[in-house]
Order: sequence, then structure tokens, then C-alpha cells
Amino acid sequence: MADALRRLCPPGHYLKITFLSCGSRFEYQITDAGFTIAEAQPRVKGISVAHDLGWDFPEFFGSVEIAQRFIEGQLEAFRALKPDIVFHGMWAPASLAARMLGIRTINFLPLPLHPVSFSNGLIRDLPDMMPFATLLPRPMRRVLASWVGGLLLHAPIFRQHRLGAAAKACGWPIKGPISLFDMNMADLNLVNDHPLFHADYAYRLPSNIVITGPLFAGNASTLDEDIASHFRRRPGPAVLVMMGSSGTEDFLFEAIKAFRASSQQDWNVVVLASPSICSLSRAQEVAAGDSGLLVTDRFIPAPAASALADVLVIHGGQGTVQTAMAAGKPIVAVALQIEQQTNLDNVMNAGAGIRIQRQHWKADRIRSAVRTVLNDSSYTTRAQELSEAIESMDGATTAAEVMWDFILEDRQERKV
Repeated sequence: MADALRRLCPPGHYLKITFLSCGSRFEYQITDAGFTIAEAQPRVKGISVAHDLGWDFPEFFGSVEIAQRFIEGQLEAFRALKPDIVFHGMWAPASLAARMLGIRTINFLPLPLHPVSFSNGLIRDLPDMMPFATLLPRPMRRVLASWVGGLLLHAPIFRQHRLGAAAKACGWPIKGPISLFDMNMADLNLVNDHPLFHADYAYRLPSNIVITGPLFAGNASTLDEDIASHFRRRPGPAVLVMMGSSGTEDFLFEAIKAFRASSQQDWNVVVLASPSICSLSRAQEVAAGDSGLLVTDRFIPAPAASALADVLVIHGGQGTVQTAMAAGKPIVAVALQIEQQTNLDNVMNAGAGIRIQRQHWKADRIRSAVRTVLNDSSYTTRAQELSEAIESMDGATTAAEVMWDFILEDRQERKV
């Protein structure tokens, strides 16, 4: 998105983009793309968001002190950099710090986080964190979800107490918990998702929420030869297993067990054991030396790997899901958060995959779902149809055009 914003910079304007980072193992990708990085406090290992923030569901921050350190770090950085606009991706400390300093904000989101969307069909199924209700048949759950979507706004996750206390200590004018909507709302909000998935209620959203189309990290890198050849090692199906940075080792290990030593199928399975989830040695131990499983912690260019797979076993992160859909490959997946469940339900409703409820994410269920997808060509057909739709869109360019309209309009208003 930053590259598109730079590419579409109007004549006569100078654009300087600085990435603010508290630490990440992917910083090299920013500098390789020609952008500069400014350090912010506190410094973290950048293993995963859950690790760095000390996630303690339903609280996003492990303590008031952790949240306060991040807000103070953003305030310090913004005072030094003096940006005209702060552009962030659902990063509450940046949102709150910028607004305290009177800096305009742009936010990019996986879903339209607004009460209107929750009350008008955003939630396609009852959330997995309602274990008793989720025992109901899916058609019944979907009907109930359409009735109670607005009631979910009262769930604990929508009110962040620790963040509210930390913000107040840093100068936020309102005392008490901060709502999920308020901590993320910006002057301009870009939803990087397929407009088709939000057609039922998009017209009800405020004008500062714009659905721009799918946007995910492209990567033209090629696969290491041993990984590419493993997909074709045996005559059986090729499977790619990825759990991103928000997964857990339990979910990853169940997926590995699903394909381990199965006498009924010659699987060719590549498993990405991200360091943010588990150690490579632990994942290899679960694989138990099965020759059909190649377990690695190397960086895998997802587009290239997805192109070689017949089916992807993944979590519901938007970038991961959109990469699979862009490749035209069906998925078997699990949601770890409510927005991931919505991402997967949209794909499942389109006929391009199967979402397994998190309480049922077990090896036998995963293996059965993968076989269902492989044996029914309609899943691949629907995935390819979504791929063609994504191919016709340019979410990055659309987002950049909307951002430039906002930036230029804002500058004009300030002159007036």
C-alpha cells in the first residue's frame, strides 16, 4: 500500500514515508523496498503480536503498564517526526497517540469495524467462543447469527479496560474502557477486503469507511528447490500448512498429525513452523520423521507455495486467506479470532473451502475435511472464480487513490 501511495504521488508534491517500528524480523522487507524506518519504544523481539503485547484474552494488552509504554513510545516518536498523517493498521497506540496530538489518521482494516456492520450481517455464524451454541447445526447457527449480531457488541472484547487506563494515564481525555471501535476509528478507514462480502450493509457505513478491495503482500520470490520438489515427491495431493503469526502450536501440531503416517493417502505436505508459534525441533518431533511431511521454519513465499498446492490448511488471517484465494486454491481452515472467522465464513459461503470450528480442530476432522475438498472439484472451481474476481481488482491502487484524495482535500481545507 505504501508503494502504491508513493507511485501515485501527484506532480508537484513531495511524499516522505517513514515506517515506525518497535522491532520486527521483517524490517529488511521495508528497507529493501526503499523506505526508511524510525525506531520506537518499547523495543520488542517482534516474534508475534500476541507475544509482544502479552495478549490476555479478552484484553489485547497483558497489563496497563505494557499498553502505557507503547502509547508513550508512539507519542515520543510522533513529537520527534512531526508527521502530517499517521497511517496504521489497527494499531491502537498509534491511533490514540496521534489523536492526542491532533494528527490526522488513516487506518487500514480487514473488516469494517463499525456497529452498523455488526448489526447488519457482518457476523455470518455464531462465534466459536460460544461453545454450547456452536453445537447447533450450521444453518441454525447462521440464522441465529443474523438475529444476534448486534448483541455481540456487548462482548468483553469490545471494551478494553487496560488500554483505557493506559490511555488516560497518557493524557486521553476520556476515563474508562475504550471500545474496540473507538480505539481503531480514524479520519479515513480503508477496508482491504472483497466488496462482495460486504454488499449487504456497505451502503449503511459512514463515508469515511471505504472498501477498497483485497490487498495482501505479493512476493515474486521463488521457492527453495527442495520445497518445490517435495510438493511433487509422490503421486498424492500437495498440501501447504501455514498458521501465520497468530496461530498456536496446538493448532499447528493437530494439522501435522492429520497427515502423519496416513496409510490411506500419499500426502505431499509442506509445513511452515513459524518461529512465532513454535520451535522447528518441536514441530519436527510431532511429524515423527514421516517422509511425506517437510517441516521448515524458512521464509516461504506464499504465492509460489500456494500455486503448487492442491489445498491449503491455514488460519483465518486476511492476508493468508486472500493469498490462497488469489492462487485459486481451496482451503481448510480454523479461526483464532472473530474477524478471522468472518474471513473464513465468507470463503466457505462462497463454496471455496471448509472452516472447522476451533473446538473441533482435531487431526481426524482436518484430514476428513481435506479429503472432502480434494474429492469435490466444486471447491476448486469456486476458489478459481474468487481468484478471477481478485485478479480484476487492484486494492492497493484503489486504496492509494482514496488516500491521495483525502490528503489533498485535507491540505486544501487547511489552506482555507
